[in-house]
Amino acid sequence: MKLQIITLFLVLGCISYLTDRVSCDEHEYRLIQDLMLNYDKRIRPSKNASDLLNVTFGLALAQIIDVDEKNQILTTNCWLNQAWMDNKMRWDPTQYGGVKTIRLPYNSIWLPDIILYNNADINSFMSSVSTNVIVNYEGNITWLSSVIYKSACTINVANFPFDEQNCSMLFASWTYDGYALNLMSVSKEGDISNYMPSTEWKLRKLYVERNIKFYSCCDEPYPDITYYINIRRRPMFYVFNMMMPCVLITLVALLGFYVPSDSGEKVTMGITTLLSMTVFLMLVTESMPPSSENLPLIGLYYGMTIAIVTGSTAMTVLTLNIHHKGMHGKAPPKWVKKVCFGILTKILCMRLDFIEEPDMNIVPCLHPQQRTYDEKIASENGGINSSPRFAKKLSNLGNNVSNSSTGNYDNFEKQFIKVLQKVYQTIEKNEIRLVEQDRREQIKLEWQNVALVVDRLLLLIFMMVTCGVTMGVLLSSQKGPDG
Repeated sequence: MKLQIITLFLVLGCISYLTDRVSCDEHEYRLIQDLMLNYDKRIRPSKNASDLLNVTFGLALAQIIDVDEKNQILTTNCWLNQAWMDNKMRWDPTQYGGVKTIRLPYNSIWLPDIILYNNADINSFMSSVSTNVIVNYEGNITWLSSVIYKSACTINVANFPFDEQNCSMLFASWTYDGYALNLMSVSKEGDISNYMPSTEWKLRKLYVERNIKFYSCCDEPYPDITYYINIRRRPMFYVFNMMMPCVLITLVALLGFYVPSDSGEKVTMGITTLLSMTVFLMLVTESMPPSSENLPLIGLYYGMTIAIVTGSTAMTVLTLNIHHKGMHGKAPPKWVKKVCFGILTKILCMRLDFIEEPDMNIVPCLHPQQRTYDEKIASENGGINSSPRFAKKLSNLGNNVSNSSTGNYDNFEKQFIKVLQKVYQTIEKNEIRLVEQDRREQIKLEWQNVALVVDRLLLLIFMMVTCGVTMGVLLSSQKGPDG
């Protein structure tokens, strides 16, 4: 019974072994077993230790994932193609059923230690995808892999958001010098046949350079292959979300010159627009690297527009001061009237309203000191000397009355003259007060008109400055990196 059970297990084992052998190619199975019999992946695959091993390196850019301006890191998805000759991986296809190519796991054979020198992420090996290496009967090894690299890139934000960046990716062996491993490039230009276009960056050029460098650690040369990625930013997003609001806010601030001075909102509007532009400037600053070498173009534009808005607010204070200057009763100088009303109004095509000047021949415009009256004299003669206009007339009337009046009528006539004199004095004071009021209104209107002309002139000046700054920024953005 025991012998029968043992025999059954032996038969099942033989069937299982034969089934596994039949499920795969017997020739390929035997080939791999022979190749890996005495193979050691720790040894460089060259005939002699002094022989140079040629490794061909190629890179295909698949996608630009991200450009971190603040941390100055370029994230890319790259397909790598590395090829070299392994003398221990040769065979005669006729001895193995005509098998010329096989696939082996990448960690089962020797691999060159080619890494990205300007790597900015130590965990890049975790984001790499490597499956198998392709081996042909002549010993040619082809290793295809896909890696997401985070490389250090010096970001030049001088022309942001119309900037153009040149980033490099330097590949070289870490331990093999130029006498042991000769690194060669597949072509002089990078492969962009499988490139996926980015919505933010436009790929202009991808080119390759092979260099030989000497490092301080060693005397041997180290060849490297550097890929240069030339990209240009698509500025439409930043134009509509950062520059257009800035232009509109500046125009709103300049329209403050059109706000009437009596409304009391001119300065408030300027301060509000200034705060709004400061908020936008903070948004730009958060996305830019803290560099003192180059000032971003959009940051410079915001700074200049903030200066323009600040200047317009300061000029608004000046025009408000001019507008209320007529409250003191001092007329504008003649040269101010000549420049504002005679020259600027014609240049600016303005029509101003003026009050007709009072007739100074009817009622003289006296200085306030000349309009003071001596109360003692006025009490004695009833104010005859206080009215220059009617003094002569009333004097003649008094002489005629004094010659014709007698007796009881003297007191009555004197009282009547006093009452009449007070009436004339009151009328005279009212006329002088009205003339003075008209004069002050005229002066006040003249100062308001001066302020209106200055407002219009400043509006024109600041509009021209704003347009000039905007055009200067747009034109400077069209210049290349060499000007």
